[in-house]
Amino acid sequence: MSKQSRKLTPKISVGMPVYNGARYVASAIESILAQTDPDFELIIADNASTDDTVEICQQFADQDPRIRLHINKENIGAAGNYNLLVELASAPYFRWSNADDLIAADSHERCLAALEARPDAVLSYGQTMFIDEHGEETGLVEDTLHIMNARPSDRFRAFWERYRLTNAIYGLMRTEAVRDTNIFGDGTLPAADISFMAELILHGGFTELPETLFYRRMHPDASSHDRADDERQQQFWRASKSPFRLPVLRQTGRYLRHTWRTAAPLADKFSTSVYLMRQLVWQRRAVAQEVADLFKSGTSEQ
Repeated sequence: MSKQSRKLTPKISVGMPVYNGARYVASAIESILAQTDPDFELIIADNASTDDTVEICQQFADQDPRIRLHINKENIGAAGNYNLLVELASAPYFRWSNADDLIAADSHERCLAALEARPDAVLSYGQTMFIDEHGEETGLVEDTLHIMNARPSDRFRAFWERYRLTNAIYGLMRTEAVRDTNIFGDGTLPAADISFMAELILHGGFTELPETLFYRRMHPDASSHDRADDERQQQFWRASKSPFRLPVLRQTGRYLRHTWRTAAPLADKFSTSVYLMRQLVWQRRAVAQEVADLFKSGTSEQ
């Protein structure tokens, strides 16, 4: 590929966040470079790795002008790194690709065709196959997030009723729609990936393809290995051990604010807001516990 062709705006920007990913990052990059549709850029954002990650990525970048390597001087947390990749993207379509996962060779081709055929969709994704640390297939996953309802409030409800894992987040998205959300926020709330998807679906539908296009590696070092470990999640999202403060209340507030920022009809915004307030009532015990925990932590700090 010539240097002149690099100057053209690609159709797809692939953002690869990585921290100490030397074990798998070469395989992840190779699965991107093997795409049947070569019109993409690969932006790698290294989050101050202390292993050989940078050296491995630099070798690929030296060989292929479609690859850009950005190195953070310090660890800005996963939320900050994911957000940065969206900021650096130049293409009208965007996807994240983790440094330990793989994608099928026709993933870009299939997902792009699906989005071009459905202007009302903001995300297209294929079936997910779990693989282990050795790359062995361990099971096909039912993501059940084909949600193409016309009304944003209906899509929002359907998302919360159906989501199990966030595999679909590694599909192909419209960059403009991604940037219209809070993306992964500031890292002070848990499950930022789920929050992002809940906001994204207010902007358009999710369309599911029947082919297996995503191979998600599940291993002990993966960030999703133990969602119940708050300290590990805090360190992952924010690069800090600071506790998540009032997560249910603050997350509900985030959804409400975003709902009223969208271009949805007024009646539909009210419908989504009513749904959120009902959810808050159902979670009143969790909210009460959050307030109690905050009071206890404030008292102990005095």
